[in-house]
Amino acid sequence: MITLLNAAPDTGNQGVSALCHSVIAGLAKRGAPQLTVADHGRGRRQADWGYTRVNLVGLTHHRRFWRGDSLRTAHALVRAGGGPSASARAIARSQAVLDISGGDSFTDIYGAKRFQAMRLTKRMALDANVPLILLPQKLGPFKDPEAETEAKRILREASAVWVRDAQSFEYLQHALGDAFDPERHRLGVDVAVALPARRPDVLSASVAQWLDPARAFPLAGLNVSGLLCNDPETAQRSFGLKAPHPEQITAMARALLMADPKLKLLLIPHVNRPDGDVESDLDAARLLRKRIGHLGRNRVLVLRDPMNAMELKWILSRLDWFAGARMHATIGAFSSGVPTLGLGYTDKTYGVFAECGIGDEVIDLRTAEPRAIASRAVASFSNRKWLRKELWARLDGVKDRAQREMDAVARQAGVMI
Repeated sequence: MITLLNAAPDTGNQGVSALCHSVIAGLAKRGAPQLTVADHGRGRRQADWGYTRVNLVGLTHHRRFWRGDSLRTAHALVRAGGGPSASARAIARSQAVLDISGGDSFTDIYGAKRFQAMRLTKRMALDANVPLILLPQKLGPFKDPEAETEAKRILREASAVWVRDAQSFEYLQHALGDAFDPERHRLGVDVAVALPARRPDVLSASVAQWLDPARAFPLAGLNVSGLLCNDPETAQRSFGLKAPHPEQITAMARALLMADPKLKLLLIPHVNRPDGDVESDLDAARLLRKRIGHLGRNRVLVLRDPMNAMELKWILSRLDWFAGARMHATIGAFSSGVPTLGLGYTDKTYGVFAECGIGDEVIDLRTAEPRAIASRAVASFSNRKWLRKELWARLDGVKDRAQREMDAVARQAGVMI
Protein backbone atom coordinates (compact mmCIF):
# COMPACT_ATOMS: atom_id res chain seq x y z
CA MET A 1 0.00 0.00 0.00
CA ILE A 2 1.12 3.56 -0.77
CA THR A 3 -0.31 6.46 1.23
CA LEU A 4 -0.49 10.08 0.06
CA LEU A 5 -0.49 12.88 2.65
CA ASN A 6 -1.15 16.63 2.51
CA ALA A 7 -3.02 16.52 -0.79
CA ALA A 8 -6.57 16.18 0.55
CA PRO A 9 -9.13 16.29 -2.28
CA ASP A 10 -11.90 17.73 -0.08
CA THR A 11 -10.61 21.22 0.78
CA GLY A 12 -12.40 23.07 -2.03
CA ASN A 13 -8.99 24.28 -3.23
CA GLN A 14 -8.71 22.73 -6.67
CA GLY A 15 -4.99 23.39 -6.73
CA VAL A 16 -4.51 20.91 -3.89
CA SER A 17 -6.97 18.54 -5.59
CA ALA A 18 -4.92 18.85 -8.80
CA LEU A 19 -1.87 17.65 -6.90
CA CYS A 20 -3.81 14.73 -5.43
CA HIS A 21 -5.30 13.52 -8.70
CA SER A 22 -2.05 14.01 -10.63
CA VAL A 23 -0.16 11.79 -8.19
CA ILE A 24 -2.83 9.11 -7.81
CA ALA A 25 -3.56 8.94 -11.55
CA GLY A 26 0.17 8.72 -12.27
CA LEU A 27 0.71 5.89 -9.78
CA ALA A 28 -2.39 4.01 -10.91
CA LYS A 29 -1.20 4.22 -14.51
CA ARG A 30 2.05 2.58 -13.42
CA GLY A 31 0.28 -0.31 -11.73
CA ALA A 32 0.76 0.80 -8.13
CA PRO A 33 -0.93 -1.45 -5.59
CA GLN A 34 -3.54 -0.29 -3.12
CA LEU A 35 -3.56 3.52 -2.92
CA THR A 36 -4.67 5.48 0.15
CA VAL A 37 -5.27 9.23 0.47
CA ALA A 38 -5.62 11.18 3.71
CA ASP A 39 -8.54 13.61 3.67
CA HIS A 40 -10.72 15.40 6.24
CA GLY A 41 -13.37 12.71 6.59
CA ARG A 42 -13.68 10.13 9.36
CA GLY A 43 -12.47 6.57 9.40
CA ARG A 44 -11.59 4.41 6.42
CA ARG A 45 -13.70 4.64 3.28
CA GLN A 46 -13.47 3.75 -0.41
CA ALA A 47 -14.02 5.97 -3.43
CA ASP A 48 -14.20 5.36 -7.17
CA TRP A 49 -12.50 8.26 -8.98
CA GLY A 50 -13.18 6.91 -12.46
CA TYR A 51 -9.57 6.16 -13.36
CA THR A 52 -8.99 4.08 -10.19
CA ARG A 53 -10.42 3.16 -6.80
CA VAL A 54 -8.78 4.56 -3.67
CA ASN A 55 -9.00 4.20 0.07
CA LEU A 56 -9.64 7.36 2.07
CA VAL A 57 -8.64 7.88 5.70
CA GLY A 58 -9.40 10.90 7.86
CA LEU A 59 -6.46 12.90 9.19
CA THR A 60 -7.08 16.42 10.51
CA HIS A 61 -5.17 18.74 12.83
CA HIS A 62 -7.93 19.36 15.40
CA ARG A 63 -8.37 19.14 19.16
CA ARG A 64 -10.77 16.19 19.29
CA PHE A 65 -8.03 13.96 20.62
CA TRP A 66 -10.42 11.10 21.39
CA ARG A 67 -10.95 10.57 17.65
CA GLY A 68 -8.67 8.45 15.50
CA ASP A 69 -8.61 11.07 12.74
CA SER A 70 -6.91 13.58 15.07
CA LEU A 71 -3.41 14.17 13.74
CA ARG A 72 -1.83 14.26 17.19
CA THR A 73 -3.63 11.08 18.27
CA ALA A 74 -2.69 9.28 15.06
CA HIS A 75 0.93 10.36 15.50
CA ALA A 76 0.97 8.98 19.03
CA LEU A 77 -0.48 5.64 17.90
CA VAL A 78 1.54 5.04 14.72
CA ARG A 79 4.57 3.51 16.49
CA ALA A 80 2.30 0.85 17.96
CA GLY A 81 0.86 -0.07 14.57
CA GLY A 82 -2.02 2.40 14.60
CA GLY A 83 -4.46 0.87 17.06
CA PRO A 84 -7.99 2.28 16.55
CA SER A 85 -6.80 5.07 14.20
CA ALA A 86 -7.47 4.19 10.54
CA SER A 87 -4.97 6.79 9.33
CA ALA A 88 -2.23 5.59 11.71
CA ARG A 89 -2.84 1.98 10.64
CA ALA A 90 -2.66 2.97 6.97
CA ILE A 91 0.67 4.73 7.45
CA ALA A 92 2.16 2.01 9.63
CA ARG A 93 1.27 -0.65 7.04
CA SER A 94 2.39 1.32 3.96
CA GLN A 95 5.33 0.34 1.81
CA ALA A 96 5.91 4.09 1.29
CA VAL A 97 4.35 7.39 2.33
CA LEU A 98 4.27 10.23 -0.19
CA ASP A 99 3.88 13.78 1.15
CA ILE A 100 3.43 16.90 -1.01
CA SER A 101 2.70 19.52 1.69
CA GLY A 102 -0.10 21.08 -0.35
CA GLY A 103 2.60 22.16 -2.80
CA ASP A 104 3.86 25.12 -0.78
CA SER A 105 3.16 24.55 2.92
CA PHE A 106 6.44 23.11 4.20
CA THR A 107 7.18 26.51 5.73
CA ASP A 108 6.16 28.48 8.82
CA ILE A 109 5.01 31.63 6.97
CA TYR A 110 1.41 30.39 7.16
CA GLY A 111 1.56 30.11 10.95
CA ALA A 112 2.64 27.66 13.60
CA LYS A 113 -0.45 25.45 13.36
CA ARG A 114 0.00 24.66 9.68
CA PHE A 115 3.70 24.02 10.13
CA GLN A 116 2.96 21.62 12.98
CA ALA A 117 0.54 19.76 10.72
CA MET A 118 3.26 19.49 8.06
CA ARG A 119 5.77 18.32 10.65
CA LEU A 120 3.55 15.75 12.34
CA THR A 121 2.37 14.10 9.13
CA LYS A 122 5.96 13.57 8.01
CA ARG A 123 6.99 12.42 11.48
CA MET A 124 4.26 9.77 11.38
CA ALA A 125 5.98 8.01 8.49
CA LEU A 126 9.47 8.42 9.93
CA ASP A 127 8.43 7.24 13.40
CA ALA A 128 6.77 4.19 11.85
CA ASN A 129 10.01 3.42 9.94
CA VAL A 130 8.17 3.73 6.65
CA PRO A 131 10.04 5.31 3.70
CA LEU A 132 9.02 8.96 3.37
CA ILE A 133 9.13 10.53 -0.10
CA LEU A 134 8.56 14.27 -0.34
CA LEU A 135 7.00 14.97 -3.73
CA PRO A 136 7.80 18.10 -5.82
CA GLN A 137 7.07 21.10 -3.61
CA LYS A 138 8.41 24.43 -2.46
CA LEU A 139 10.62 24.47 0.64
CA GLY A 140 10.56 27.36 3.12
CA PRO A 141 11.02 30.11 3.86
CA PHE A 142 11.31 29.75 7.64
CA LYS A 143 11.13 32.58 10.18
CA ASP A 144 11.52 30.49 13.34
CA PRO A 145 14.98 28.87 13.74
CA GLU A 146 13.48 25.94 15.68
CA ALA A 147 10.99 25.26 12.87
CA GLU A 148 13.80 25.36 10.32
CA THR A 149 15.92 23.00 12.40
CA GLU A 150 13.07 20.46 12.50
CA ALA A 151 12.42 20.88 8.77
CA LYS A 152 16.08 20.20 7.99
CA ARG A 153 15.99 17.12 10.22
CA ILE A 154 13.01 15.77 8.26
CA LEU A 155 14.74 16.52 4.93
CA ARG A 156 17.77 14.51 6.07
CA GLU A 157 15.70 11.54 7.27
CA ALA A 158 13.41 11.32 4.23
CA SER A 159 14.14 8.54 1.75
CA ALA A 160 13.78 10.97 -1.16
CA VAL A 161 13.04 14.67 -1.57
CA TRP A 162 11.73 16.35 -4.72
CA VAL A 163 11.37 20.11 -5.13
CA ARG A 164 9.69 22.05 -7.93
CA ASP A 165 11.78 25.22 -8.24
CA ALA A 166 15.44 26.22 -8.41
CA GLN A 167 15.28 28.30 -5.22
CA SER A 168 14.05 25.30 -3.21
CA PHE A 169 16.71 23.09 -4.81
CA GLU A 170 19.44 25.48 -3.68
CA TYR A 171 17.93 25.50 -0.20
CA LEU A 172 17.85 21.68 -0.17
CA GLN A 173 21.50 21.45 -1.19
CA HIS A 174 22.51 23.94 1.48
CA ALA A 175 20.36 22.32 4.19
CA LEU A 176 21.72 18.81 3.55
CA GLY A 177 25.35 19.71 2.98
CA ASP A 178 27.44 16.53 2.73
CA ALA A 179 24.26 14.44 3.04
CA PHE A 180 22.99 15.72 -0.33
CA ASP A 181 22.55 12.82 -2.76
CA PRO A 182 21.62 13.68 -6.38
CA GLU A 183 19.94 10.30 -6.74
CA ARG A 184 17.55 10.96 -3.85
CA HIS A 185 17.34 14.75 -3.81
CA ARG A 186 15.89 15.98 -7.08
CA LEU A 187 14.59 19.05 -8.89
CA GLY A 188 11.35 18.44 -10.78
CA VAL A 189 8.33 20.11 -12.32
CA ASP A 190 5.01 20.49 -10.53
CA VAL A 191 3.11 17.20 -10.71
CA ALA A 192 -0.06 19.01 -11.87
CA VAL A 193 1.52 19.42 -15.31
CA ALA A 194 0.36 15.84 -15.87
CA LEU A 195 -3.16 16.26 -14.44
CA PRO A 196 -5.76 14.52 -16.65
CA ALA A 197 -8.55 16.68 -18.09
CA ARG A 198 -12.19 15.61 -18.08
CA ARG A 199 -15.23 17.24 -19.66
CA PRO A 200 -17.66 18.42 -16.95
CA ASP A 201 -20.81 16.38 -16.50
CA VAL A 202 -22.79 19.61 -16.14
CA LEU A 203 -22.06 22.74 -18.16
CA SER A 204 -24.42 25.69 -18.51
CA ALA A 205 -25.62 26.52 -22.02
CA SER A 206 -23.97 29.95 -21.98
CA VAL A 207 -20.58 28.60 -20.89
CA ALA A 208 -20.79 25.74 -23.41
CA GLN A 209 -21.55 28.24 -26.17
CA TRP A 210 -18.56 30.40 -25.25
CA LEU A 211 -16.25 27.35 -25.13
CA ASP A 212 -17.35 26.12 -28.57
CA PRO A 213 -14.22 25.90 -30.76
CA ALA A 214 -16.26 27.41 -33.62
CA ARG A 215 -16.93 30.64 -31.69
CA ALA A 216 -16.50 33.86 -33.63
CA PHE A 217 -14.69 35.79 -30.89
CA PRO A 218 -11.51 35.48 -28.82
CA LEU A 219 -12.09 34.08 -25.34
CA ALA A 220 -9.83 34.99 -22.44
CA GLY A 221 -10.04 33.46 -18.98
CA LEU A 222 -9.24 35.11 -15.69
CA ASN A 223 -8.98 33.62 -12.23
CA VAL A 224 -9.94 36.10 -9.51
CA SER A 225 -8.33 34.97 -6.25
CA GLY A 226 -10.54 35.21 -3.19
CA LEU A 227 -7.39 35.04 -1.06
CA LEU A 228 -6.22 38.34 -2.54
CA CYS A 229 -9.55 40.08 -3.19
CA ASN A 230 -12.02 39.37 -0.40
CA ASP A 231 -9.95 40.98 2.36
CA PRO A 232 -7.71 43.20 0.22
CA GLU A 233 -6.10 45.18 3.04
CA THR A 234 -4.94 42.04 4.85
CA ALA A 235 -3.76 40.45 1.60
CA GLN A 236 -1.82 43.55 0.58
CA ARG A 237 -0.14 43.70 3.96
CA SER A 238 0.55 39.95 4.20
CA PHE A 239 2.02 39.54 0.72
CA GLY A 240 3.42 43.02 0.17
CA LEU A 241 1.33 43.77 -2.91
CA LYS A 242 2.05 47.06 -4.65
CA ALA A 243 -1.67 47.92 -4.61
CA PRO A 244 -4.90 46.26 -3.37
CA HIS A 245 -5.56 43.30 -5.63
CA PRO A 246 -9.11 44.38 -6.59
CA GLU A 247 -7.51 47.45 -8.17
CA GLN A 248 -4.92 45.32 -9.95
CA ILE A 249 -7.36 42.76 -11.32
CA THR A 250 -9.98 45.36 -12.31
CA ALA A 251 -7.40 47.39 -14.22
CA MET A 252 -6.36 44.22 -16.05
CA ALA A 253 -9.89 43.13 -16.93
CA ARG A 254 -10.96 46.57 -18.15
CA ALA A 255 -7.80 46.98 -20.23
CA LEU A 256 -8.34 43.62 -21.92
CA LEU A 257 -11.96 44.45 -22.78
CA MET A 258 -11.00 47.85 -24.17
CA ALA A 259 -8.09 46.47 -26.19
CA ASP A 260 -10.31 44.19 -28.28
CA PRO A 261 -14.02 44.98 -28.69
CA LYS A 262 -14.70 41.37 -29.75
CA LEU A 263 -13.10 39.84 -26.67
CA LYS A 264 -15.20 37.94 -24.14
CA LEU A 265 -13.92 37.24 -20.65
CA LEU A 266 -14.72 34.10 -18.61
CA LEU A 267 -14.07 34.42 -14.87
CA ILE A 268 -13.00 31.03 -13.53
CA PRO A 269 -13.00 30.23 -9.78
CA HIS A 270 -10.37 27.71 -8.70
CA VAL A 271 -11.14 27.57 -4.96
CA ASN A 272 -14.70 26.54 -4.14
CA ARG A 273 -15.78 27.84 -0.75
CA PRO A 274 -19.19 28.83 0.69
CA ASP A 275 -20.50 32.33 0.00
CA GLY A 276 -18.91 34.77 2.42
CA ASP A 277 -15.77 32.69 2.96
CA VAL A 278 -12.71 34.91 2.67
CA GLU A 279 -11.11 32.51 0.18
CA SER A 280 -14.14 32.14 -2.13
CA ASP A 281 -13.05 32.75 -5.71
CA LEU A 282 -16.70 32.86 -6.79
CA ASP A 283 -17.38 35.80 -4.47
CA ALA A 284 -14.31 37.57 -5.84
CA ALA A 285 -15.37 36.93 -9.44
CA ARG A 286 -18.85 38.32 -8.83
CA LEU A 287 -17.38 41.46 -7.30
CA LEU A 288 -15.02 41.94 -10.23
CA ARG A 289 -17.91 41.68 -12.67
CA LYS A 290 -19.68 44.46 -10.76
CA ARG A 291 -16.54 46.61 -10.76
CA ILE A 292 -16.17 46.27 -14.52
CA GLY A 293 -19.65 47.67 -14.94
CA HIS A 294 -21.23 48.49 -18.28
CA LEU A 295 -18.06 47.67 -20.21
CA GLY A 296 -18.55 44.00 -19.39
CA ARG A 297 -22.20 43.75 -20.35
CA ASN A 298 -22.72 40.57 -22.42
CA ARG A 299 -18.93 40.20 -22.49
CA VAL A 300 -18.08 38.96 -18.98
CA LEU A 301 -19.37 35.63 -17.67
CA VAL A 302 -18.74 34.00 -14.31
CA LEU A 303 -18.34 30.22 -14.19
CA ARG A 304 -20.80 29.58 -11.37
CA ASP A 305 -20.98 25.78 -11.25
CA PRO A 306 -18.31 24.32 -8.91
CA MET A 307 -15.91 22.17 -10.92
CA ASN A 308 -13.27 19.73 -9.81
CA ALA A 309 -9.64 20.10 -10.85
CA MET A 310 -9.86 17.82 -13.90
CA GLU A 311 -13.03 19.52 -15.14
CA LEU A 312 -11.45 22.93 -14.70
CA LYS A 313 -8.45 21.83 -16.75
CA TRP A 314 -10.80 20.83 -19.58
CA ILE A 315 -12.39 24.29 -19.46
CA LEU A 316 -9.02 26.04 -19.31
CA SER A 317 -7.80 24.06 -22.32
CA ARG A 318 -10.51 25.65 -24.50
CA LEU A 319 -9.47 29.26 -23.90
CA ASP A 320 -7.44 31.46 -26.20
CA TRP A 321 -5.53 33.06 -23.31
CA PHE A 322 -5.55 32.95 -19.50
CA ALA A 323 -4.22 34.84 -16.48
CA GLY A 324 -4.53 34.22 -12.75
CA ALA A 325 -2.97 34.34 -9.31
CA ARG A 326 -4.06 30.83 -8.27
CA MET A 327 -0.97 29.00 -9.42
CA HIS A 328 -2.56 25.66 -10.23
CA ALA A 329 -5.18 27.37 -12.35
CA THR A 330 -2.33 28.76 -14.44
CA ILE A 331 -0.63 25.34 -14.54
CA GLY A 332 -3.88 23.81 -15.79
CA ALA A 333 -3.92 26.37 -18.60
CA PHE A 334 -0.32 26.39 -19.77
CA SER A 335 0.01 22.60 -19.51
CA SER A 336 -2.91 22.48 -21.97
CA GLY A 337 -1.06 24.70 -24.43
CA VAL A 338 -2.96 27.89 -23.59
CA PRO A 339 -0.88 31.11 -23.46
CA THR A 340 -0.84 32.04 -19.78
CA LEU A 341 0.22 35.01 -17.69
CA GLY A 342 0.99 34.20 -14.06
CA LEU A 343 0.12 36.83 -11.46
CA GLY A 344 2.76 36.24 -8.80
CA TYR A 345 2.16 37.28 -5.20
CA THR A 346 5.00 35.12 -3.80
CA ASP A 347 8.14 33.66 -5.36
CA LYS A 348 6.44 30.32 -6.00
CA THR A 349 4.78 31.34 -9.28
CA TYR A 350 7.98 32.41 -10.98
CA GLY A 351 9.77 29.31 -9.70
CA VAL A 352 7.25 26.91 -11.23
CA PHE A 353 6.94 28.84 -14.50
CA ALA A 354 10.72 29.10 -14.83
CA GLU A 355 11.16 25.36 -14.30
CA CYS A 356 8.80 24.86 -17.26
CA GLY A 357 10.74 27.35 -19.39
CA ILE A 358 8.18 30.19 -19.29
CA GLY A 359 9.47 32.36 -16.46
CA ASP A 360 9.06 35.48 -18.62
CA GLU A 361 5.27 35.01 -18.46
CA VAL A 362 4.97 36.07 -14.81
CA ILE A 363 4.28 39.57 -13.51
CA ASP A 364 5.03 40.31 -9.85
CA LEU A 365 2.05 41.81 -8.04
CA ARG A 366 4.40 42.99 -5.30
CA THR A 367 6.26 45.41 -7.55
CA ALA A 368 3.95 46.33 -10.44
CA GLU A 369 1.42 49.18 -10.43
CA PRO A 370 -2.14 48.38 -11.64
CA ARG A 371 -1.49 50.27 -14.87
CA ALA A 372 1.66 48.25 -15.55
CA ILE A 373 -0.18 44.99 -14.85
CA ALA A 374 -2.94 46.00 -17.26
CA SER A 375 -0.44 46.88 -19.99
CA ARG A 376 1.44 43.61 -19.50
CA ALA A 377 -1.80 41.62 -19.77
CA VAL A 378 -2.83 43.39 -22.98
CA ALA A 379 0.60 42.79 -24.50
CA SER A 380 0.48 39.11 -23.56
CA PHE A 381 -3.05 38.68 -24.91
CA SER A 382 -2.18 40.50 -28.14
CA ASN A 383 0.84 38.23 -28.58
CA ARG A 384 -1.11 35.05 -27.84
CA LYS A 385 -0.62 33.36 -31.22
CA TRP A 386 3.16 33.60 -31.00
CA LEU A 387 3.08 32.60 -27.32
CA ARG A 388 0.97 29.55 -28.14
CA LYS A 389 3.48 28.47 -30.77
CA GLU A 390 6.38 28.92 -28.35
CA LEU A 391 4.52 27.11 -25.58
CA TRP A 392 3.70 24.12 -27.74
CA ALA A 393 7.37 23.90 -28.73
CA ARG A 394 8.24 23.43 -25.04
CA LEU A 395 5.25 21.44 -23.85
CA ASP A 396 6.22 17.96 -25.04
CA GLY A 397 9.54 18.26 -23.24
CA VAL A 398 7.87 19.46 -20.03
CA LYS A 399 5.29 16.66 -20.10
CA ASP A 400 7.92 14.04 -20.91
CA ARG A 401 9.92 15.26 -17.93
CA ALA A 402 6.86 15.01 -15.68
CA GLN A 403 6.30 11.42 -16.83
CA ARG A 404 9.92 10.46 -16.20
CA GLU A 405 9.72 11.99 -12.74
CA MET A 406 6.60 10.01 -11.91
CA ASP A 407 8.37 6.86 -13.12
CA ALA A 408 11.18 7.65 -10.68
CA VAL A 409 8.77 8.37 -7.81
CA ALA A 410 6.95 5.09 -8.45
CA ARG A 411 10.24 3.18 -8.32
CA GLN A 412 11.26 4.98 -5.13
CA ALA A 413 7.91 3.91 -3.65
CA GLY A 414 8.60 0.28 -4.54
CA VAL A 415 6.39 0.00 -7.63
CA MET A 416 7.80 -2.34 -10.26
CA ILE A 417 7.36 -0.63 -13.66
